[in-house]
Amino acid sequence: MEKLRVGEKSALEKFYAGETPRWRNSALEKLRAGETPCCIKSALEKLRAGETPRWRNSVLDKLCAGETPCWRNSALEKLRVGETSRWRNSALEKVRVGESPR
Repeated sequence: MEKLRVGEKSALEKFYAGETPRWRNSALEKLRAGETPCCIKSALEKLRAGETPRWRNSVLDKLCAGETPCWRNSALEKLRVGETSRWRNSALEKVRVGESPR
């Protein structure tokens, strides 16, 4: 957490006042000027060069090898053994008691 000088607003205070916090300004200014912020350049450069950005590799590698990515395994395993995965439970429970799920 950055230290604030006396009288300086925090990022949240700026956000609530409709201002943009300092740590977001440079990326927003670049987008407004039609430039690409550095935080997304490397992924875009890899995509343009035909490579896969690092954050997508493990999932794609598993799918290409016929495996299931780990973030889907637990839900699929539960469905296979007849259980309901956690992200579906609350909606199903509401339907069972006659409520409308969100």
